[in-house]
Amino acid sequence: MTSADSDALFEDLLSSAARLSFDARDPAIFAGAEHDDRSHGMSPRWSPLYDTAAWRALPPAQQVLLTRAEVAQFLGIAIWLELLLQSALLRRHVDADPARPDTRFLLHECADENMHSLMFVNAVAGIGARFHRRDFSFTVFGWLFRYVAWREAVYGLVLAGEEIFDVMQRDWMADPEVAAAVRQTSYIHVVEESRHMQFARRNIRDQLAGRSRLRRRVCALIIAIGTHVIGKSLINRRVYEDLGLDWRSVRRAIDGNEHHRMMFRRAAEPLMDFLSREELLDRGSRWIYRKSNLL
Repeated sequence: MTSADSDALFEDLLSSAARLSFDARDPAIFAGAEHDDRSHGMSPRWSPLYDTAAWRALPPAQQVLLTRAEVAQFLGIAIWLELLLQSALLRRHVDADPARPDTRFLLHECADENMHSLMFVNAVAGIGARFHRRDFSFTVFGWLFRYVAWREAVYGLVLAGEEIFDVMQRDWMADPEVAAAVRQTSYIHVVEESRHMQFARRNIRDQLAGRSRLRRRVCALIIAIGTHVIGKSLINRRVYEDLGLDWRSVRRAIDGNEHHRMMFRRAAEPLMDFLSREELLDRGSRWIYRKSNLL
C-alpha cells in the first residue's frame, strides 16, 4: 500500500468515527437497566461453567448472579487491555506528526477506548456486579506489554483481545436474556471496535513488511503467549469464591467442559484466520493456542 493509499484509509476511518461514535456518559445508554434482577450479565452459553453439572446444580437466580459476576471479570479485562493499549501506543507516537491521518486516528481511538472503559464500569455497576483483583503475574505482563513488546506485537495483542470480545459481544447484544446495560454497551463496542480492528490489522501488516523470517516467528510467539494470558485472565478464582463456590470443583468443571472450549475456539476463529494469512501462525504458536483452547 502506498503512502497515499494509507492516508486515504485513515481518512476513511476518521470519517467513520465522525458518523458512528457514541458518548458513554449519555444516561440513555443504560435505560431499562434499573430494577432488573432477572437478566443475565452475558449470554449464559458464554459462561465457562455452562452445560456442566455445577451449572445445572445452580438455581436460576444463582445462574444469573454467576453470569453477572463473570461478565464483570470479562469487562474488567477489556478495560485493562484498553488501558495497556493506550499507554503502549501513545509512548510510541510521542514524536509523531499530530497532523498525520494515522496519528489523528490513533488519538480518536484512544478517546473511544476511554469512553469504552467508562461505559463498562457503568454497565458493571448497573447490574450490581463488581471487579476483582488480578494476580500479580498480570502486572508483570502489563509492564512487558507497555515497554518491551515490538510495535507489531502490541497491535497483534490488541487485535487478539478485540477479535475475541467482538465475537462474544455480537452474541450478547442480540440476546434478550442479557441485561439491557450489557446489550447496549456491547452494541456500541462492536460498532466502534470494527474500525479499531481495521486500524490494528493495517499497522500489523505495515510493521511486518520487509521484516526477517526470524522476526516474524518471534512476533508470532509473543502474540500467542500474550493471547494465552488474555484467555486465561477471563477466569478468576475470586469470582467463584465470592459467590460461595468451591474453586477446586469449579476449576475441574471448567477444565473438563467441552462446551467452554468450543465457544472459545469459535471466539478465536477470526483472529486465527488473520494470523494465518499474515504468516503469524507457525508450529510453536499453534501449540500455545491449542493449550489455550483457542485452536
